[in-house]
Amino acid sequence: MTQSGGLRLYLNSIDFKRNINDYFYLIKIEKNINFTSFLGLVCYSNGFFCYILLANYMEKLNILYFGFNFFYSKSSMFLKSIPAGCFVHHIETRPSQGAKLTRAAGTTSFIISQEYKYSYFKMSSGWLLKLNKFCIAVIGAISNENHFITNIGSAGNKRKLGFRPRVRGIAKNPCDHPHGGGEGKGSPPSAHRAPGGWLTKSPTKNRKFQKKNRFKFKIFKK
Repeated sequence: MTQSGGLRLYLNSIDFKRNINDYFYLIKIEKNINFTSFLGLVCYSNGFFCYILLANYMEKLNILYFGFNFFYSKSSMFLKSIPAGCFVHHIETRPSQGAKLTRAAGTTSFIISQEYKYSYFKMSSGWLLKLNKFCIAVIGAISNENHFITNIGSAGNKRKLGFRPRVRGIAKNPCDHPHGGGEGKGSPPSAHRAPGGWLTKSPTKNRKFQKKNRFKFKIFKK
């Protein structure tokens, strides 16, 4: 059962495909609470406006190029056109599907080698991946690399992120939670349990979670 009553999400229409072979002008840099990286409002030379996830060291009124013919920093290209040893972000998992990987602030992936049909690269989490060479990626690292040291600051900002207030189980009554009751700040029972009574920190839970959410593009982890 999900909790209702969260704040309304204000989403921008972001171009995750980045397949327009044209120049663009960076008009404005914005920060959206739903994205960890900075967003940029860009205008292509054909008059098309959209938002993109910004790479590092991008400023207003920059004139950049998204194309498949020239190797240029912060440009989107096919993986087959990017040499091994480069750092990329905003990576597609299937051609023309839109970026799915390496979109968080400050993250980047390293291209290890280029084979006949596939590109092999290492993500910042340590996973080694194999993807089709006709997937699109953006050269460079994504913006807002200092996001991990930012402080949320207040409960209101936490609410904007989609989190609702929580009551600790130990602060409830025994009829409301398995941890409830007792005298003072007593410790919970021998095992941590959910409000329904089942175990929450058992090793079987982690195994089931890994089986259910296994990402089929992952090869192995170092």
